[in-house]
Amino acid sequence: MATRYHPRVLPSHDLSRRLRAVADANKRAWWERYLKGAIPFYGVPMAAIRRTVHEWIAAHGLEGEALRHAAFDLLRMPVAEEKLAGISVLQEVLLPAGMLDVARDLDVIATAFDEGAIADWNTTDWLCIRVLGPWIEAGGDDAAARIAGWVGAPGLWRRRAGVVSFVPLAARGDAAMPRLVDTVVQVCEATVQDQERFAQTAIGWVLRELSDVAPDRVFAFLMAHEETLSREAVRMAAARLSEEQRAALGIRGKRRRR
Repeated sequence: MATRYHPRVLPSHDLSRRLRAVADANKRAWWERYLKGAIPFYGVPMAAIRRTVHEWIAAHGLEGEALRHAAFDLLRMPVAEEKLAGISVLQEVLLPAGMLDVARDLDVIATAFDEGAIADWNTTDWLCIRVLGPWIEAGGDDAAARIAGWVGAPGLWRRRAGVVSFVPLAARGDAAMPRLVDTVVQVCEATVQDQERFAQTAIGWVLRELSDVAPDRVFAFLMAHEETLSREAVRMAAARLSEEQRAALGIRGKRRRR
């Protein structure tokens, strides 16, 4: 059973106030339209979120366990920029300092997914690309195995994270970590029957990156699962394959170069 995280009293509301103070109503409206109302926004660019986070940390003297708990509190707050602020703390402070524990803290994040605190593609993908992918590389086989296991999770967004977390490493293949190519193919195999759009596009995305180093493995996977994968996923995954491979998959147009 995943570890349940109990939020603590922290100065999170002050960070929300600071974010609102630098918000732009036009940006808020654009992002809320773009995500079709999946999550509310303040309208703060990422650079301003990062700057505000570091000012907030300094103002409250947050460090150590207090900062770790603050990051997970922020992931559970309702507005997109609050969640992105939590991701920023994890990415820029806690992960580089070795302050995250694979067994303990991946369970905390899994619980946040399962309880609906992370429930949109924007938050999921930022977390995967900025934190979970680098964490896999730093944490090795244990982190990779635990996150790969998320493809069997009950909720779509944790299932997507079980695939997208490998995107930052996939283009380097086994040079990023041993057996990475096999692991990526395995998470795609475990996900291929999932017809949710964001599960299918997760496969397309990670295989597109993997095709830089293992094009024949990607092509073989697409041919084997052509009837199950969505056309959107196939087009994404095949974007950098050879013209001959793309033609065999029924894809017209020039290949995308990296």
